[in-house]
Amino acid sequence: MNPVDKVRSAYSDAEQETELPERPLSPFEAASFIEGMTAELRRMARNAKLDTLSYFLEMARIEASAQIEQIAERKLDA
Repeated sequence: MNPVDKVRSAYSDAEQETELPERPLSPFEAASFIEGMTAELRRMARNAKLDTLSYFLEMARIEASAQIEQIAERKLDA
């Protein structure tokens, strides 16, 4: 098995160990989770000098943050 396949296999095993929530996430919960995960992934990409990937992850984080703000505003207006 080549090194890339070994890494993919390790990540695949880790994904299988992750338990999914028993209920669907609310839009706020999902956006909050995505915001946090993309921030962590961006740091990882940046440390690995994956500049383009880091940029796109930051854009995803910003979009998740914007969604959180929109959801919060809708709740305040309701």
